[in-house]
Amino acid sequence: MIGTREKLKILATRDYHLATALSVLLCLTLIFPLIAFGQLAPEIWAKITAAGAKKRLDLAVSQFDLPKDCPPSLAEMVKNINEVLIADLDFSLYFTIYQADSLSKGKKLSFDYWVKTGASVLLSGEVSYRKSSTQLKITLYDLLLRRPIATKDYNIIENWRWLAHMIADDVIKLLTGEEGISQTEIAFSLKTKEGKELAVVDYDGANPYKITDTKGFVLYPDWSPKGDKIAFCSYDNKSNLNIYTYDLTKGKITQLTSRQGLNTTPTFSPDGKVLACALSDCNNLNLYQLSLDGRNSRRITTSSSIAISPSWSPQGRELAFVSDRTGVPQIYIINADGTDLRRLTYEGSYNTSPAWSPRGDLIAYVSRTSSGKNQIFITDINGESSMQLTFEGNNEDPAWSPDGLHIAFASNRTGSWEIYTMAWNGQNQKRITNTGGAFSPTWSPRLKK
Repeated sequence: MIGTREKLKILATRDYHLATALSVLLCLTLIFPLIAFGQLAPEIWAKITAAGAKKRLDLAVSQFDLPKDCPPSLAEMVKNINEVLIADLDFSLYFTIYQADSLSKGKKLSFDYWVKTGASVLLSGEVSYRKSSTQLKITLYDLLLRRPIATKDYNIIENWRWLAHMIADDVIKLLTGEEGISQTEIAFSLKTKEGKELAVVDYDGANPYKITDTKGFVLYPDWSPKGDKIAFCSYDNKSNLNIYTYDLTKGKITQLTSRQGLNTTPTFSPDGKVLACALSDCNNLNLYQLSLDGRNSRRITTSSSIAISPSWSPQGRELAFVSDRTGVPQIYIINADGTDLRRLTYEGSYNTSPAWSPRGDLIAYVSRTSSGKNQIFITDINGESSMQLTFEGNNEDPAWSPDGLHIAFASNRTGSWEIYTMAWNGQNQKRITNTGGAFSPTWSPRLKK
């Protein structure tokens, strides 16, 4: 267990510039009286960060107004959109959410009512129903000045859950300048009767589905930066562990390696042009860069010890990886060209599964504690301080969200392995699968549907 001082070092690395309501409102109202979502976000964000604001934005979200002739099925859909939107905004870590009862149909917006909630910004919605099209107008109001500051119309679509995710990400972008992660998915290795297959679930646990049917063992998936492919490794009929890619647009699996031995832990480079992986090399495992057609490879490490589980830095210049060159597995960092090797972890006798944050400041990893169980830690990139995030059961395979504010991981705390998510500091741990066997999550980039 680390002390308070070390925890504060970790916390100090995470100044997210979470905007205050006052900073946002001053920026919005001074720049333009009414804007559409997506406009002027860089300018808004520049002013917010210049103000040095660091607390969450106080945001009220009303239930959406419905027309008097609204069909019950549409009313239920709109209610669901509202609930998912609120959950997305709350998950983002940028907002303190205030909720209250729905506004009465046909009545004028009551600013007095919403000011009493303590919020400074109100998000409201109004449905217009026509046989040809149905729209949801989202409006953001400045509760201090009692005026609208942004609005956007959305066509209500059959995939209402994804629509809610779209709205959430638009609101996050407008009010913070940051990209949201509501439109993301998590892929993982799913236990089946025959072995393990590749499966996908929305980031919040909705809409799980299996995408491969290999009747084999699909292991260690990794999502490409464009979201069009997933790399993984699997045993062939000769018990050789090979690397493959699955093309999500074509539903096609391509084999990339076939060298004798282990070909494992593939991970896409940030530009998506190559894979880093571990390949058998003279009875050893070394790190290699591998072309996406599998025809060209370049060795990164040259050691008689094991090197495995690479994870790219956000700029693609370095790799964190696991090596037992000192006798037990520890985390190391090396330049992508194989130069400047340095050891990252010294505490703990068995450290594995490094995952470099997209923000570049932290590396998550798994460490075996004195209890004999595996737990997830984070450390700064100099290895000067670490912080334990999980404590129940065994917890493995950390994977960062695209915004670097959340971590997906596998845990057996309830008796079977399932996928969980948590905030970067270990808070808000939540199970998102209920499969009886889910392993090795990988968080997608932001997707468009």
